[in-house]
Amino acid sequence: MAEKSIELDSVEIAAAIFGNCDRNIRLLEKEFSVTAVCRGTMLRLSGEEANVAAAVRAVEGMLLLIENHTPLEDQTMRYCLSLAHDGKEQRVRELTEDFVTVTVKGRPIRPKTLGQKEYLKKTAIGSHDPLCLKV
Repeated sequence: MAEKSIELDSVEIAAAIFGNCDRNIRLLEKEFSVTAVCRGTMLRLSGEEANVAAAVRAVEGMLLLIENHTPLEDQTMRYCLSLAHDGKEQRVRELTEDFVTVTVKGRPIRPKTLGQKEYLKKTAIGSHDPLCLKV
């Protein structure tokens, strides 16, 4: 059995990783067959070596999303976990780089998947400067 510890920057980040009622961490545990325990800002993952490595990659992807102010909603979490399964968790950063526009409340509208990002590049939305802003 393998074990890996990840130091999180703050308790708020730990709370975001775990999600509302621990929903995110339960999904991570189920998806990768690992056990996650958090004490303060130290997150410890344990399980089979390959599963722990994949779960660590998923947490790194989640941290990238949090770092770029992207909320960890159900769809975002599932997409992040699927990318981690494929070893492509670094591609999560691509989702947070560009945004199409900003809502009235100041929230950026971003593509939620890499497929949506590619679609935006190929359509008029992505090719017109007034509509497509860079962060």
